[in-house]
Amino acid sequence: MNRRKGSISWALVWGFLVLAAGMILYTAYLGTIASSSQERISLNSENEQAVTASTTSDQETGAAALIMQNQTGELTELVQAGVVNTTDKDQVIQGEPTLKDFPCPVQGKLLRNVENYYSEAFNSYLFHAGMDYAEPEGTVIRATHGGKVISSGLDSTLGQKVTLDCGKGWVVTYGGLDNLRVKLGDIVENQDALGQVGYYTATEGKSDQPQLHYEVLHGGEVQRP
Repeated sequence: MNRRKGSISWALVWGFLVLAAGMILYTAYLGTIASSSQERISLNSENEQAVTASTTSDQETGAAALIMQNQTGELTELVQAGVVNTTDKDQVIQGEPTLKDFPCPVQGKLLRNVENYYSEAFNSYLFHAGMDYAEPEGTVIRATHGGKVISSGLDSTLGQKVTLDCGKGWVVTYGGLDNLRVKLGDIVENQDALGQVGYYTATEGKSDQPQLHYEVLHGGEVQRP
């Protein structure tokens, strides 16, 4: 009888130990599953961040490429996509001035181009560094590009003249003027009045009518239209 009771006790002990071991293993298994799930969630989050960063980088690269196109004058895609608006367009394409940015302020008949010619008044050959356009006396001459007045007054060859330093090596001279409206050191804006058409010495032998002398230099070199 006692032996039977002892066997039952040992069976209960072993059963309890097996149950406890099972609970420990099950708890460890649940912990492993939870840890694996957290790792997968962390990995997915990192992948999503990497994809987002890559997408943002691609968008920035694309925008930069479109801006480069815009700087060459190809604005259509940027304006349509809304990357820039029409107000910002001029600022985007703004760059180094060219000869086209310095148009002649008059449309009169061309009397003399950039050339060498013989002057009876000076009894010598002279180099004509600009263009002379026939215009009625008194025609108001306006600047076609802003700049600083570096010369304003009488010139032995061009008569009354105004010379503007327009920056970046561009210098423009308006000669054959009268009633000058600006003085040395003035800052002139586009379409500001400089003076009126009059007469000047170098017109002799070519035409005695009033005319504008228009001269554009860049880097000290005469620019031919």
